[in-house]
Amino acid sequence: MNDHIANEQDRNDADRIRRQYANPETDPMNQLRKLDDAVKRPGLIASLTLGIIGTLVMGAGMALVMSYDNMTLGLVLGIPGLIILAAAYPIGRAITSQRKARYADDILRLSNQILHS
Repeated sequence: MNDHIANEQDRNDADRIRRQYANPETDPMNQLRKLDDAVKRPGLIASLTLGIIGTLVMGAGMALVMSYDNMTLGLVLGIPGLIILAAAYPIGRAITSQRKARYADDILRLSNQILHS
């Protein structure tokens, strides 16, 4: 009846079309991507936020020193801004490491399910 033998291109097309109709909540690859985002995104947001705040505070201190010749107030603002800026990366890494430990079992289970299916 149907003499069509699916080649690799046909399989890829069928898989692409099937994924469009599959429920994204039950698709293991989508779940894996969501978990990976849940691990990485909070650390990135925290480090970016701290980096921006630290840069602005340090910049305000530099502006006070350079424009208004107010060394004391400039250093009072600049040094904490530099400390916040320097702490942004380690804090982001710590948050990401903590979340990696929390989600490791689920991510490994899903990735093994995908790789061995």
